[in-house]
Amino acid sequence: MPRQGPLPLKGVRVTDLTWLLASAGTSTLLTSLGAEVIRIEWPERLDFTRLGETAGVGVAARESNPRTLGMGKKSVPFAKTPKGPPPSASVNRSGVFNDRNPGKYGITLNMNHAEGRELFKRLLRTSDIVMDGFKAPMMGRWGFDYEGLRAVKEDIIYMQMSGFGNTGPYRDYGSVGPIAQACAGLGFQHGLPEPYEPTSWNHSYMDTTPPFYGALALIGALRHRNRSGRGQYIDQAQYQPGLLLGGAAVLDYRANGRRTERYGNRSPYKPAAPHGIYRCAGDDAWVAIAAFSEDEWHALRACMQQPAWSGEERFATLHARIKHQDDLDRLVEAWTVDKDRYDLMYQLQEAGVPAGAVQSHVDKFEIDPQLKVRDFFVHLDHSELGTWPFTRHLTPKLWKTPAHPGGITQRGAPCLGEDNEYVYTKLLGLSREEMSAFQAKGVI
Repeated sequence: MPRQGPLPLKGVRVTDLTWLLASAGTSTLLTSLGAEVIRIEWPERLDFTRLGETAGVGVAARESNPRTLGMGKKSVPFAKTPKGPPPSASVNRSGVFNDRNPGKYGITLNMNHAEGRELFKRLLRTSDIVMDGFKAPMMGRWGFDYEGLRAVKEDIIYMQMSGFGNTGPYRDYGSVGPIAQACAGLGFQHGLPEPYEPTSWNHSYMDTTPPFYGALALIGALRHRNRSGRGQYIDQAQYQPGLLLGGAAVLDYRANGRRTERYGNRSPYKPAAPHGIYRCAGDDAWVAIAAFSEDEWHALRACMQQPAWSGEERFATLHARIKHQDDLDRLVEAWTVDKDRYDLMYQLQEAGVPAGAVQSHVDKFEIDPQLKVRDFFVHLDHSELGTWPFTRHLTPKLWKTPAHPGGITQRGAPCLGEDNEYVYTKLLGLSREEMSAFQAKGVI
């Protein structure tokens, strides 16, 4: 789907040293708004997300497309290596990397080489924003802390997006999303009640939430610079937004002295029974069912054709059902286990019972009608994979300046070093002979 209307950050250039998910997701949001984001990588120190598997969605489309180079129903893993690309596989097909980096330009540049750092300065002089996702001290080791960057371009906006920020005793620590959310207390809150362990690693909230805070701060810094002529330094710690997401637990402890306990699929605040996820027919198929009122409970009984157990005294009132919730869950699941989750969802909703089929990522792409209507997945061309569905990370639909995941390039994520010629010859003015010399020295 082609973009319509102007992109609001057109003309803004970002030199992007982010990687993995949280920091790279921040520059992706700027890409969606029209910024020219130039992602810097180096083959001997690859972004780990390039070493993943190709996403297993859109199977029929991929199988019919010869440019997918034979990738079929199963994802294609390859061995991970600490440095350098895998010996016999492309580093351009990872589903995670491609979903996180559409619309960006991609270059290779060796920041550990003195001449590489000189080229970085030349790119910096043309840029509005520099951002990185390293441990806090890394840029300073190259001479590019905020003061070093300002010495090259006085009004530069610099965002440092490390795990724990540039100050404090955790400054030197690295982080990924699940570590950040554990440090923020989120990990403990997710999962089934004791004695089960928390399920912190099952979804990386701290890889998906911080980008929105980062993009908001950068847009504010751009506005400040446009009005005052001065740049800014933004120090964002990946773990801190997690404290905001867990705000109810913090507030409950501060106000009431209550320690947060995991409650699994039960209703934590508004009483309900049943309230849970129940197995259905099929492989890993489930339906969510809740009954908050007596009317909803009796409607559920009617859908189950009034089984004898549902009339027992232990299920006669909401209070009694909550007291016997474990037994109730087992009996409800005995009814759902041989039924289709979508049939149950529609049947129960029609009867006035809150219910929903539990959807996997494949279901969201292949089945969910709402996301299709909302154009949540946008097909973009990728140089190796052909046409591929990309997620619309910036979901609000701006009326006059709509965002688009393809940004100004109107394509998918860059292959490694795909835009070296454009950046080095068109933007920085190198000749092809100079480019060849830099390549021979291991600079680009």
